[in-house]
Amino acid sequence: MKHKIQKVELFVGVIVLLGGLLTYGLGVHQLLPVPRPDLVVYGTTLIGIILILMGCDIFSKPTKEMQILENDERNIAITNASLANAYKVTLVAFVLALLHVEAWIMGVIFGLFLLQTFLGIVLYKHFEKHF
Repeated sequence: MKHKIQKVELFVGVIVLLGGLLTYGLGVHQLLPVPRPDLVVYGTTLIGIILILMGCDIFSKPTKEMQILENDERNIAITNASLANAYKVTLVAFVLALLHVEAWIMGVIFGLFLLQTFLGIVLYKHFEKHF
């Protein structure tokens, strides 16, 4: 299942990358009425490169130790917790962007998220050593 998703990511990444480069040659201002056509080319090319890099993991052979670590329940719980925190940050950013909140307020909120994450890591290491 994982390899199928990576193959799709690789294929879509190549298509998006080629589409971004093709719009540069065709002149994106003729295809789309956008104020900054150069950013469309850069953006689609960057998205294509990111998708290709995400799909390139398919070419590496996992070792036995990597497979054990991948299926470890503790690692799965840590991954789920980090994904939940990333979702919270994304949700708050989206809501603040929709409310047109000033940039410094967003910076303070994200600084607090970073501080919470940093303190969580430090306290986790501390309690792991002492208990």
